Amino acid sequence: MLVTDVIEETARRIEATGVKSPDDVRGLPENVVAASPETHAMTRELKRFLYERLYRHPRVVRMQIKAERILTALFEAYLAEPGQLPREEQAKLDERSLHRVICDYIAGMTDRYALQEYAKMFDPQERV
Repeated sequence: MLVTDVIEETARRIEATGVKSPDDVRGLPENVVAASPETHAMTRELKRFLYERLYRHPRVVRMQIKAERILTALFEAYLAEPGQLPREEQAKLDERSLHRVICDYIAGMTDRYALQEYAKMFDPQERV
């Protein structure tokens, strides 16, 4: 629905303004590619609803804080002792900074893997 609306509204604006080239488009005071006012209003309302009921829901916020703590702890642990990084990641230190290697390594982790790594590092009952 959104894509179709943007295509139709953009075609309407191109026709209404009479643009024929990219330079014509650049010279216009407003964007040519846009959703219709009705769809724009609907998406604003949807975003408001999602922020209110989903993104800022207490359970989501709680999980976000937990995730931040876990990722921060992993980052700090690897930074304090780079030898905990897998050998393939350590080999990248010849070309990149330690901070970049750690960031890239953590960014490539799945949620499950990050939780497993966290448990291995910080849970004394977890097998290494």
